[in-house]
Amino acid sequence: MKVSGTDLSMIRGDSESIILSLKKDGDTISFNQGDTVYFTVKESSTTEKIALQKIITEFDEDGNCIIEIEPEDTKKLSFRSYVYDIQLTDSNGRVTTIIPCSKFVIAEEVTYD
Repeated sequence: MKVSGTDLSMIRGDSESIILSLKKDGDTISFNQGDTVYFTVKESSTTEKIALQKIITEFDEDGNCIIEIEPEDTKKLSFRSYVYDIQLTDSNGRVTTIIPCSKFVIAEEVTYD
């Protein structure tokens, strides 16, 4: 996966992991039990149709959120530029967009499995 600011690019059909941690005033803050993280990919920000979505409710021992993208998640997506964001609904119901609408590119593959 290629990361440029908040823009992401990956090869269609590959396995990828996005490790997400929170920081406030320079200090790392853990995700907590009861938090829900939404990673949502769409063709545009104005459509309701979701191309890919991951909902994470369990976090690693360091309090990080790991978003696993499996080959079958992108296998049927077209080669193109999409948009994505990452949103947190914390255990108190507070909604925060962690990463605002950014580019998510599905790049071409040559080898198909």
